[in-house]
Amino acid sequence: MNELASIENEEGDVYAIMSYEPSRNYLIMKWIGFCTDEELMTATLKMLEWQQSEGWRHVCQFHVHDTKEFGVAWSGAIDWIVNEYFPQLHKAGVRYNISILSPDLFSKLSSEALFEKSEPVLPTKLCETLSEAERFIDEHHHITG
Repeated sequence: MNELASIENEEGDVYAIMSYEPSRNYLIMKWIGFCTDEELMTATLKMLEWQQSEGWRHVCQFHVHDTKEFGVAWSGAIDWIVNEYFPQLHKAGVRYNISILSPDLFSKLSSEALFEKSEPVLPTKLCETLSEAERFIDEHHHITG
């Protein structure tokens, strides 16, 4: 896995790490601790920037969000994600959003709410582990369109 960026808040604390996994061709954001909705949007836009500049050349169709270490509700950003962010990701070639669920109830509920609202623009797959997400990617790597 190739680390691309560590995203910090104003206090200098890392709350997200963006990496690319070339062997399975997916971009992953590992979320850590806490962040505001605005910080979440800032980090996710870095994924979009990468997809627009690099991902399309790799035909990267999967973005993964590992929220296992995320302890915050981010439901305030869901409408923005679904209505603004996902259409741009889809236009840039992403076909699946995968969320690895946090054990934190509020973060998990946010992922589940996104799952319910994400169709039809960019389907969201909920997984318990990274290996489950990678199995899904392996099974769906042929997606086009």
